[in-house]
Amino acid sequence: MKSSLEADLQRLQSLAYHRAQWGEALIRKIHRLLQKARQHPDLLLLEKLRGWLLAPITLWPTNLEVIGWQVVEMLRKGKSLDPGTRLALEFLVNPPSGRACETAKQHEHDVQEGRYEHLVHAACKFNEIEMERTLSDALMSDWKRLKKSFDARKFTDRKGIIRRRLVQERSLRSDWDIDWRKEEDRFYAIFNAFCHRWHLYGMQHDKPLALKMTVNLTPFGTMIFVPAYWSFDPKRDLKWRAITSLHRARGVLRQGEKLSQNRSQRRDEAERAKRLVEQAKARGLKGFARAYWVMGQLNWDPQTDISRLKRLLKTC
Repeated sequence: MKSSLEADLQRLQSLAYHRAQWGEALIRKIHRLLQKARQHPDLLLLEKLRGWLLAPITLWPTNLEVIGWQVVEMLRKGKSLDPGTRLALEFLVNPPSGRACETAKQHEHDVQEGRYEHLVHAACKFNEIEMERTLSDALMSDWKRLKKSFDARKFTDRKGIIRRRLVQERSLRSDWDIDWRKEEDRFYAIFNAFCHRWHLYGMQHDKPLALKMTVNLTPFGTMIFVPAYWSFDPKRDLKWRAITSLHRARGVLRQGEKLSQNRSQRRDEAERAKRLVEQAKARGLKGFARAYWVMGQLNWDPQTDISRLKRLLKTC
């Protein structure tokens, strides 16, 4: 049987964005601490952190690697967690389910390779604009003008790609400020205008990278991006069943007016059942007698199985 550490490292290896390269050392440190600090009061928080560090980064609400190294450093020295670190870990919900992680993992691999065909129809719209941009003499003329003013190679990643400023939800612009004295700021200010003019998300060497319709998971929701040039047909352009499945992978409850009313009524009934249990205890009732008395007070059918009451009380 594989050790827990070996299984965790294999899980990291299966994730996108080179997670094994930059996450392995931290996971190894956490495993050592879990073996040495079995009686440490923060052990459960360390286990929660471990679960999150093995989840796809798409689902992380914040940079958990930085928090992870902070935790490791404090526990390695035998210290208790400081209030801020403890608060961050306590605010984290339990790690995502296996289904959510598997769905997000596959989604990350698709995004990393630019694959959205399983979520988006009408590839012809993207293909058309991509071909136009590739063959555009005017676009290439603009690109040459930009390269005359800057050494574009300074701003490429390892794949030779330069990306424009990322779009944020609600049109927020955290990187809006420009210091014109800095070459990098000047370059990206001009490059963003260039990408806006030609509907690009970037350049790869001398190849224009046209914007495409995308669907992306985020820690806080699912974002659908429709390029400005796209003649959008919501019924035909998106594969709504696949998008819904992707969005629901994290365990989203069904919603609606009737469902909301039912859940509200169930919460109220659960609170009443909890109060009745306390009254039954005060009467000295125990076991089946207590359960049947509570169900009688709730006006349930006498044939109702006790397990229903147990499930109801768990929702309190």
